[in-house]
Amino acid sequence: MIERIRNLDPNLKLKILSVVLAIAIWYMINAFSDPAIRMTVNNVSVDILNGDVIEKRGDVYTVLDNTDVIPVVNILAKRSVIDKLESKNVIATADVRDIEQDGSVRIVLTTDKYSSSIERITGSISHVQLRVEPLETHAFNLEVETQGDPAEGYILDDASAEQNQVMLSGPRSYVNEVGRAIVSVDITGAEKNIKVYPEIVLYDKENNVISPEDMKMHKLHMNVSSVKVVATVYKTKDIPITCGSGVPIAYGYELISEPTVEPSSITVAGAEGILEDFDSIEIPASDVTYDYLTATMNKTLNIVSYLPEGVFLTDDSDASVTVYVRVREIQQDDGGDSEESTSGEAETSGSDEENSG
Repeated sequence: MIERIRNLDPNLKLKILSVVLAIAIWYMINAFSDPAIRMTVNNVSVDILNGDVIEKRGDVYTVLDNTDVIPVVNILAKRSVIDKLESKNVIATADVRDIEQDGSVRIVLTTDKYSSSIERITGSISHVQLRVEPLETHAFNLEVETQGDPAEGYILDDASAEQNQVMLSGPRSYVNEVGRAIVSVDITGAEKNIKVYPEIVLYDKENNVISPEDMKMHKLHMNVSSVKVVATVYKTKDIPITCGSGVPIAYGYELISEPTVEPSSITVAGAEGILEDFDSIEIPASDVTYDYLTATMNKTLNIVSYLPEGVFLTDDSDASVTVYVRVREIQQDDGGDSEESTSGEAETSGSDEENSG
């Protein structure tokens, strides 16, 4: 390698030496002269000062268009200073006491060290834009939503929150955009009551979720962030319905068949311990009629009154049931009377069909 260098053309040797010396001289000049250089810092947050001046008069301010963050800050200073600065040393402030009529506040840029040695510091934006408006407080009814379904053979009776309202405060324009306050509970596969503390979620009037980030940006505050929600789940059971056979029948008449009830069963719900001892409903004959029957009849009753305490219908539309009692005249043994009786029975049967219809 040394032999190759010795054999190089003298002019080429001089050129290489010149380049090396130039680089060395350049570094020496920079090291001793300490030239000014530029430093760039991105996304510098602006501290809003004396915001309580606005709040004390019953107003509230919000930052518009994310102007409390400066996209780019340029710093010009000597190398020896720049080498000792970090992005965290850049300080940006905006004093609300200097707010202008259009809501703009001038941004002041500096550093927390070597500030007197900085030749120039500038930002890509010079003002924070504020919206100042009255502070509004509004009460929203708290809605409870459920997700999923209980386990098979169980039913959700009710889902309710410990409190039914939430108070929201903030800038009037943003509070007026809020439409609903909702908490949600998942009841998928539930076989018993559920107690949870879900977060309250706000929706705007177009049914879009208002995120926590939006709430912070727009200075929206709720008096509570979560509430206790109880979802009550009960077991269900199918209960057959019958009617007592002691319906009074007039002399000379008889039942065509035992009284029937439609529907013949209902689905109820309640605590498992209560449902275990509840197997059927028998409607007393006295609830159907006190009169001696001479024709077919039907009677509609409210089945709810026959349910034990703590048991309820899974569907309120099943509350009405109808009892059908079919009656006919007894035929006589003698021939003359028999023909008359047969005729009478036909008339009664026709009446029965009409009543049944």
